[in-house]
Amino acid sequence: AEHCPFLVLQTQGETVAGKEMSVTVEFTNPLKQTLENVTLRLEGPGVLRTMKKEFRQIPMNSTLIWEVKCIPKLPGLRKLIASLNCDALRHVYGDLNVQIRKP
Repeated sequence: AEHCPFLVLQTQGETVAGKEMSVTVEFTNPLKQTLENVTLRLEGPGVLRTMKKEFRQIPMNSTLIWEVKCIPKLPGLRKLIASLNCDALRHVYGDLNVQIRKP
């Protein structure tokens, strides 16, 4: 059965306002073909500015990991949202709720 692919988001380091942390987006290509011209997008209001990264090719069964460093501005519960688009796969999403603590 084909399962819908998704993006896995994780944070590394302390999630404290004003301190650098990193966010990783992980994706495994489940198709029996190489994905071409892939665009990954990451947004997280209050945590990071919206970013995009292009990957020319993702071979079948291979996993990519994109790491982004950021400094969250405000404490509180924030949502990180990642999406992936290419011709063969549309609207692959992942999200993660992150509690940003006061410094």
